[in-house]
Amino acid sequence: MITPETWFGNFEAYNTTWLPVVIISWFALIICTYLLFAKPSDKTNLLMKACLAFIFAWNGIVFFFGYMTNSAIPGGIPMIVIAFLFTVDIFRNKIKFRLPEARWQKYLTLFLIVWALGLYTIAAWLTGHSYPRGPLLVAPCPMTIFAIALLSTAMPTLKINRYLITVHFILLLWWAFFSGLGAPFHFGFYVDLTLFATGVYGLGMLVRYWKV
Repeated sequence: MITPETWFGNFEAYNTTWLPVVIISWFALIICTYLLFAKPSDKTNLLMKACLAFIFAWNGIVFFFGYMTNSAIPGGIPMIVIAFLFTVDIFRNKIKFRLPEARWQKYLTLFLIVWALGLYTIAAWLTGHSYPRGPLLVAPCPMTIFAIALLSTAMPTLKINRYLITVHFILLLWWAFFSGLGAPFHFGFYVDLTLFATGVYGLGMLVRYWKV
């Protein structure tokens, strides 16, 4: 197990090298999110999947295999597979993202998305993990929160996409529980407890709709 100093040092090396890519990816994700919910259509669904495929592939290949090499197997490989699954569905177009009808789930989904897109990083800064020694926007952990929240909106299509969505969720939940507990207890990064909580929510959604 690496030390907290090394862990945060890896973030510093990554963030200072690839900050422009992080910012561009973040803006692209915000635009896709706005279009997805403001102008829902097959086209905006495809744009979101393409954006997610790129970000997860980047995190898997560049972030994990380039910097967080100690987590390359448990973190990098799942990210790459998730990217592949989003890419496959660009052509299959089976998974449909949409805001849930239930009010509590709609507001929770929106909160998790806003948390992942910005509040997560702000919370990290406020708890002593500011730039460059901490996770930035579109890092693996906030992106896992974002993807779980978004894929939960596609649960009504689970009957016809049961195995595709389930594989997505298993990979995302693995990282949510692995890092959601590992980062707080090994490195003192307690913001990732929200990642763990999102994993619990995602698991509940998967179990609920699997039985339908």
